[in-house]
Amino acid sequence: MRRFIGRLMLAVLVLATFAVSSDAQEAKKKRGDRNRLLQEEIVEAGAAIVTARDAIRMLRPQWLNPPMGRMASSNVGGAGGGQQSLILYIDDQRQPDLEILTQVKSADIVEMRYLDQNRAVQYRGPGHEAGVIEIKTHRSKP
Repeated sequence: MRRFIGRLMLAVLVLATFAVSSDAQEAKKKRGDRNRLLQEEIVEAGAAIVTARDAIRMLRPQWLNPPMGRMASSNVGGAGGGQQSLILYIDDQRQPDLEILTQVKSADIVEMRYLDQNRAVQYRGPGHEAGVIEIKTHRSKP
């Protein structure tokens, strides 16, 4: 009888653990990934989000204010060097500046991703030390 109760308790413990981890995964999906923003989350946020800049400011404001860390001393800031700024890619095309975010309609966005300093350099190469925002739209090739 003790053996049966012990096995029963073990089974209940396993099922409870599975249920908790499943609930945690669902909660994480609802919260969203801090380095990724999907169309579904933008739509859920409401009509106040009209452009890509609105989506970032309301849902991932930390992307526009990355933590202070390793900054490049390139000639982006002039002949004396300076700080690099965040780089924007839309459908894998580098954009001249972040002001383009105001021209990208939120309805056109499939996904946005933020690459921090380390990942940006790893995936995009030197010159991306301030980080990268990548936007994929409905117009991008599959």
